[in-house]
Amino acid sequence: MAVLLFLDTQMLILIIIAFIILIIWGPSKIPQLARSFGQAVREFRRGASESEPEPELVEIAKKLGIDPSGKSRDELLTEISSKLQQQPAKVKAEGVKVDPRVLEMAEKLGIDTKGKSEEELIKEINWKLSNK
Repeated sequence: MAVLLFLDTQMLILIIIAFIILIIWGPSKIPQLARSFGQAVREFRRGASESEPEPELVEIAKKLGIDPSGKSRDELLTEISSKLQQQPAKVKAEGVKVDPRVLEMAEKLGIDTKGKSEEELIKEINWKLSNK
């Protein structure tokens, strides 16, 4: 009884809840329940982060003339991809046809642009953006 006096009410409530859970499901099911709870929290966080586009993605969309307001990450990726494929190709100094905006985006994302065609760069940009 003296031990209970040193515990605050919140801790006492948590201990009672844990004891009830132990009685209801038994010790063999608790790890499985904890694992399921962890997976649910992880999925919720991933879903919440996927709905909001990254600042880099918003900036790229604005440079391409796409209004990013109210759009999810996937919607922005789709619009950026279609916009990049519509861009007219321009001749680079090395003779490879690449739009300067595509080059700028690729360099901003840390993609090596040397000797790559516009299609290759667009694929790498799409891959890099979708795997963030």
